[in-house]
Amino acid sequence: MAEPRRELVWTNKYVQLKHYLLEHHHLPDKRKQENRGLLNWWKYNQKRLKKGICPPEQQRLLEQLEALREK
Repeated sequence: MAEPRRELVWTNKYVQLKHYLLEHHHLPDKRKQENRGLLNWWKYNQKRLKKGICPPEQQRLLEQLEALREK
């Protein structure tokens, strides 16, 4: 089980990115400093998903974020 602090940080980043996607319908621009951390968080978690090391609950939540994106 992950540390409570790490889970809290993960959840906070998830909520921030969800709000961003609901407003903008796309991932943050890597050229804009203010939201680059959210983009990096997303990319890091996508790598964890591909490696199969992401817990099922986090996987479900990340899939929900993916559904909010316009492609």
